[in-house]
Amino acid sequence: MSDSASAYASVDALREHFGDRKPPDISRKVTACVACRKLKIKCHMKESQPPCTRCKKRNLPCTVNRSLQMLLEEDTSWRHSMRRKMCGLEEAIDLIANKLLMPELKNLMKEREGDTYSSTDRDTSRQEKAAASVSSSHAPPIWEVVMDPESGPAAIPASCVSTIPQIRTPSLLPTGDRSHLDLITRGVVSLENAESFFSVYSRGLDHFLYRILIDHDSLSSVRASSPLLTAAVCAVGALHNSSTEFDACYEEFINLSAAQVFSKKNTADDVRALCIGAYWLSDVSWTLIGLGKHLQSFAKSVSGVLTLSQAVRIATEIELHRCISKMPHEKRECYLRTRLWYLVYVCDHHFSIAYGKPPMTHDFEALNPTASFLDSKYATEDDARLVSQVELWSIGTRVFETFGVDTDAPISDRLVPQLRRFGIALDTWRANWNERLSVNSHVGNYPREGVGLHFHFAKLYLCSHAFRGLPRTANTLFDMSSEMDEFASTAVLSATSILRIIVSDSEIQSHLNGLPLYFNTMIAFAVVFLLKIATRDSGNVRIDRHEVLSLVGQLNGVLKSLKPSFHRRHLLFSIATSIEKLLDRCLQSVNQETLLRPSAHTHQGSETLEEVQGSITSPSETFFIDNYDFLGSQNLLNGFDFDLGTFGFDPMQQ
Repeated sequence: MSDSASAYASVDALREHFGDRKPPDISRKVTACVACRKLKIKCHMKESQPPCTRCKKRNLPCTVNRSLQMLLEEDTSWRHSMRRKMCGLEEAIDLIANKLLMPELKNLMKEREGDTYSSTDRDTSRQEKAAASVSSSHAPPIWEVVMDPESGPAAIPASCVSTIPQIRTPSLLPTGDRSHLDLITRGVVSLENAESFFSVYSRGLDHFLYRILIDHDSLSSVRASSPLLTAAVCAVGALHNSSTEFDACYEEFINLSAAQVFSKKNTADDVRALCIGAYWLSDVSWTLIGLGKHLQSFAKSVSGVLTLSQAVRIATEIELHRCISKMPHEKRECYLRTRLWYLVYVCDHHFSIAYGKPPMTHDFEALNPTASFLDSKYATEDDARLVSQVELWSIGTRVFETFGVDTDAPISDRLVPQLRRFGIALDTWRANWNERLSVNSHVGNYPREGVGLHFHFAKLYLCSHAFRGLPRTANTLFDMSSEMDEFASTAVLSATSILRIIVSDSEIQSHLNGLPLYFNTMIAFAVVFLLKIATRDSGNVRIDRHEVLSLVGQLNGVLKSLKPSFHRRHLLFSIATSIEKLLDRCLQSVNQETLLRPSAHTHQGSETLEEVQGSITSPSETFFIDNYDFLGSQNLLNGFDFDLGTFGFDPMQQ
C-alpha cells in the first residue's frame, strides 16, 4: 500500500511541475435536458439529476447530453476509483503471498512497478511471446536416458531415465534458517505460548512417539528447521494443554501442509511434522497419511484435501527406505533415515489396517530383519519400542492380506490354521517384548504396559474375524465350530482385558490425554464390540453380561472424571460423551425388561439384580446394532453420536 501511494504521489508531482496538475476547468456546463434546451426554456432538476420537472409532468424522455466537462470529471473519478481498487488488489496479493509462503509474488509485483505499456511495448511483448512459442517447439527435451558407469546392470529400471536440470523459479520454501516463515514470526501465537506448547509436547507426548524430534531439543532448533514442524508441535501441544489458541495453530498447520503439497524442497523434518499431526490431530489423521490413494473429502477446508498422504509420499520421494539394506548402520545419517521410515510405517498402519484400508508402506523384512536395526551403535531404548511396533504391525499386515475386509464372508476352514498361527505370533511377540522393555524416565512404566494394551488390541482385531459371516439381525441364534468358538472367546477376553487395564491402572489413566488416536479408536471399538455381543443371543459364545455392563460403567466413570482435562476437539472428549449416552440407553433397556417380565419371577423364583442386568434385550438396542460390523472396514463406531469424520472417513461412503 505504501509503495503504491508513493508512486501515485510521484506522478502527481510530475504533472504539477509540467503544469498539468489537474484537468482543465470548463466554465460552461450543460445543466438542461435536451427537450428544454430545444425550446430554450429553463430546466428544473432535483439534485441535478434527470428527469426534470417539465418532462416528468408530461411523461417525456429526459436526457442530458454529456459535455466535455462531464467527460473529464468522469475520467478523473474513474482514475481515482481504479487507484483504490489497485491498492486493495496489491494488499490482497501481499496477504496471499504471506499466507501461502510465496515470496515470488511480491518479487513479481516489484519488477512490474513503473512499467509503461505503450503500443510499442505491447507489440514487442507479442513478438517475444511468438518467438518463445516458436522456440519452445524446438526446445530440447527435459528428460534424457543416462547410463551410470559406476553402477552394474542390476540397477533400478527407472534410474536410466533422468530429468535434465532446468532453470527454476525460486523455491517456495527456501533452505537454511526458515524461522522467519513460521507462525511465531507471523504473529499467529506469541513466543511465550509457543515455548509452553513445545514444553508440553517435548516432555511427554514426544516420548509416546518414540522421540520423533530426536535431535531437536529446543523450540529454536525446531523453528530453524521447518515452519511446518513448528506448527505441528504448537498445534498438538495446544490441544493437550487445552489452550484457546489451538484453532489458530491448527489452521496454520493445515495451511502450511497445503502450501507444501507440490513443493520439491521437502525435508525429513517436514515428514516428522506430518506424522505428528497424523498421530494426534483427529480431523486430519487419515488425511495426512495418503495422497492419490484413499482420496477423501476434508470438510473443514480445501487445504485439508491437499494435505492427503504427504507423509508417505514425501518419505518415498526423499528415499528414506534406501538405507534399510545397510542395517546395522555405521553412519548416523543412514540410521536417522531408517528410523524415520519406521515411524512413517507405524503411522501408516495405525490409520490403514484399523480402518480397513491397505497400508502403503512396507517393512522390508525379507530384505533385512527389523531387529537388526537395534544392532547399530546409535540405537536407544526408544528405538527398541519402535522396532516392537514395526514387528507387531508386520503381523497385522499379514492378517489383513490373508483375510481381507469382507465382513459378510465367513472364514473358510482352510484359513483356520492361519488364524491360529497369527495368534501364536502375537503371543510370541508379547512374550519377547514384555521382558525386554523397562521403565522410562518420561512416561514411567508405559513401555511395558503399552505392550499389553497393543497385544490385546491386535488380539481383538485378529479374533473378531471369528464373527464374520454371522447374522446381524437381533435375536438370531448362531452357532460356531469349536475352533471358531475358541477364537470368539479370545476376542471377548481381549476386549474385557482392555477395559480392565484402563479402569484399574491409574498410570494408564494419567496417559490417556496424550496417547495417540489409535488408542482412542481401539478403546471405543472394544466397548462397542462387548455391548454388541452382550445384547444379542450369542449362541455358544460365553460372556458375562453383568461384567460387561460393570466394566463399561467403570470406564464411563474414568472418562467422565478426566473429561474436564480434555480439549473439546480431543477425540476422547467425544468418545466419553458417546459412551455415557450408550450406557444410559443400555440401562434403560434393562429397566424396560424388568417391567415386562413379572411372570418370570413367579415361575423361576426371585432373580438377583445381576441376573436382571444380564438379560438385556436386543430389540431396543438397534440404535447401534443395525449397521455395526466388528472390523474396521465398516463404520468403526456406528451409533456413536459424535462426528465420524473425526476418524478421517466419510460414513456416507461406506
